[in-house]
Amino acid sequence: MTDCKLMIAGLGGQGVVFLSRLISQAALLAGDDFITYESHGMAMRGGSVTSQVKIGNYNSPLIGHDSADILLVLAAGEYERNRHFVRPGGTCLVNSKQALADLPPECLLKATTIAVDNNLPKAVNLVFSGWAAQHQAFPYSFELMQEAVKTMAVSPAIETANLKALEIGRQQT
Repeated sequence: MTDCKLMIAGLGGQGVVFLSRLISQAALLAGDDFITYESHGMAMRGGSVTSQVKIGNYNSPLIGHDSADILLVLAAGEYERNRHFVRPGGTCLVNSKQALADLPPECLLKATTIAVDNNLPKAVNLVFSGWAAQHQAFPYSFELMQEAVKTMAVSPAIETANLKALEIGRQQT
């Protein structure tokens, strides 16, 4: 069984909640226990949104300071606000157009630019997750994330677009 604590941060409308549900679906497909928590009170106005996914045998969904294994950030400005959740030695992956002083370049992806350039502006989270799934710390394989996308799609057109975005992200490694 996988054991991993993920914190996902971004702004309303970026797909933070969808990304947490996608990871949860991958956990379900893998047969892993998981528990989630979402905080999105200001999401309608572009405010901060966080979601926490704990994979493994946990009783509480909340992730405390210095305890997340992975921080996934869809809006670079949310990195500073949430980096205190990452444990020492944990992994931070950030959607950012610019370098961040304390993160190596391999932890940054211009996912928004890539999604827009590929005519998928609403799929930044999927481009980002396709890329993140290639990192060693990510709990699930790219192939399992593809299966999760397929099981969540509400129409063939959405499935096709989502799988394309995921693949574009994978190609960024």
